[in-house]
Amino acid sequence: MESTCQEAIKILEEQKKLYSQLTDLSMHKQQHLIKGNLEALNEVTRQEESLIFQLGKLEEKREACFTLLAELFGFDGNSTLQEILPQLPLGSQGQLKQIQEDFFVLIRELTQLNQENTSLIQQSLRFVNFTVETINQQSKPLYNAEQEVKAEQLNNLLDKKV
Repeated sequence: MESTCQEAIKILEEQKKLYSQLTDLSMHKQQHLIKGNLEALNEVTRQEESLIFQLGKLEEKREACFTLLAELFGFDGNSTLQEILPQLPLGSQGQLKQIQEDFFVLIRELTQLNQENTSLIQQSLRFVNFTVETINQQSKPLYNAEQEVKAEQLNNLLDKKV
């Protein structure tokens, strides 16, 4: 019983560590988005994928551990940590309560960073789309009756870029 609680604590601590690393990567990602450093951004994304894969494996272990705890202590397997805390041994309650608080802070920070990064990506995408539209509109050569290219539209493109 106590060993199952300790196993849950161990799994949650490992998840917390990985979420902390994911938060750090999100901060780096934000800096690379701002600088427009695509190569570094690609590397950060690969590292994030690896962490997410590891988190998925840990989540499976955590679910199995919580299912066992649910059987031992007689609560619903889908219960939250907050709901089951009072039913667990006193020795584990303090550690689990601290982990829960740490997760709350980490997830809030990660959510904020992801929202900011999403906004940066959307701004970049709007800029790229605008630039592509502008280039497409300005670079279509127009021909007159003698099939001469009208240079004024090409000059407009240069004026806008300057």
